[in-house]
Amino acid sequence: MNNLKSYLKNNGADKIGFANVEGLANEFIDLPYGISIILKLKPEIIQMVEDEDYKSYWKSFHSEIDRITEIALKGEEYIKKLGYNAFALTMKRNECDMKKLLSILPYKTIATKSGLGWIGRSALFVTKEYGSAVVLGAILTDMPLEFGTPITDSECDDCTNCQEACPVNAINPQKWNNRLKRSDIIDIESCKTYIIDQYKAGLGCTKCMSECRLTQEYLNEN
Repeated sequence: MNNLKSYLKNNGADKIGFANVEGLANEFIDLPYGISIILKLKPEIIQMVEDEDYKSYWKSFHSEIDRITEIALKGEEYIKKLGYNAFALTMKRNECDMKKLLSILPYKTIATKSGLGWIGRSALFVTKEYGSAVVLGAILTDMPLEFGTPITDSECDDCTNCQEACPVNAINPQKWNNRLKRSDIIDIESCKTYIIDQYKAGLGCTKCMSECRLTQEYLNEN
């Protein structure tokens, strides 16, 4: 397991965690364990949001998606060479229902169960080190792993930065815990409509990510 973590980190991953995801997705019933992969977004990419340079931001963001996809596929190959089954849960393979903005098996679920972070008020994944300035990926496998301790409650404390930054007031006051539904913390329809309209206009809306207190702390440290 340590060799696997080292391999993934040597290929560019910033954080790695292991989780039991048995039964969470019928499509992957034979692969009950999840490997969460996290890439931090470079400070200059977050600055593009602050500067509202969305053309540059989306180009850079998609480059990071390509990078984490490559890491996951290399991890899949590495595990298979060890004699186990593995499936890199890439964007193309983890099909997203665009009406619900929901994947077959959300990366955030694997990441929280791995103990790498929690869900913020914005419904974005949050880490202590980088705030919401992260890209997530995953690999599913039947390789025995030492699981992290799942995080089941928000660690956002009293911070409401993302809620105050939302231009369509889509973020509810309710803090996340794993007993809640996504609709309890965010109005996904208002969020989705605004994001799609912005994207069509060549713009974007990632203020909840850039204004996250922990994201700001990460930027200030770099």
